[in-house]
Amino acid sequence: MANLVESTQAQLGPALEARSQVSKYGKVARDKATQLHETMKRLLPQIRYWLRTGKVAVDKIVSIHMPELYSIVRGKVAKPVEFGLSWGITRLRGGYLLATMATNRRELLDTKFVVRAVDQCITLFGKAPRAYAYDRGGHSLENVAELKRKGVQEVGLAPRGRVAWAVSEEMREELVRERALIEGGIGTLKTRRYGFNRPRARSADMMGAYGQLAVLGFNLNKLVRGLAERNEVVAVG
Repeated sequence: MANLVESTQAQLGPALEARSQVSKYGKVARDKATQLHETMKRLLPQIRYWLRTGKVAVDKIVSIHMPELYSIVRGKVAKPVEFGLSWGITRLRGGYLLATMATNRRELLDTKFVVRAVDQCITLFGKAPRAYAYDRGGHSLENVAELKRKGVQEVGLAPRGRVAWAVSEEMREELVRERALIEGGIGTLKTRRYGFNRPRARSADMMGAYGQLAVLGFNLNKLVRGLAERNEVVAVG
């Protein structure tokens, strides 16, 4: 099969380079063929590597139609590995969410996103949050110092090993409670109501759009419910 695809690739390349005049659906078909051709240039060597060694190549392409997707190791019993795009979710006081989609699997590592999330808040609101919590994946003495430099007064990064918290015990308990609440928000996003999981998208850009629409719907529903409670109105929907 690899030999057959390789032979097809060798003939398809010159045909695409010829650039014969086409219109409407012909342009769509040619663009799709070009995308598949370019993807197979990267995928065939990965297939050859697997046939030769029995090992999966680094940055293995998992979808020929959306080569931007990648495997995400979860380490869970039911879902040890998932396929898609990584997201960074930030929870604001009150339960509102901000979402950032990674362009590659390494962009939103905890050690980087812990600072990037604060930068995002500064960009949106003009100042750093007064208090900020994150799990131990984002902890380092450098990150604690950087967040304080950016204006965060209470830096609640869960420490690794025997390192002490950078906040008081009372503040630690409050931040741990707040940090735990983000899991509920993410779980709600993944329900069928918002469609964050398995969107009907045919490109990475549309997956990003569906994800942001899900977060927007979540935030708008929370806003409307808050207004209804303030005015003692029953919100149905």
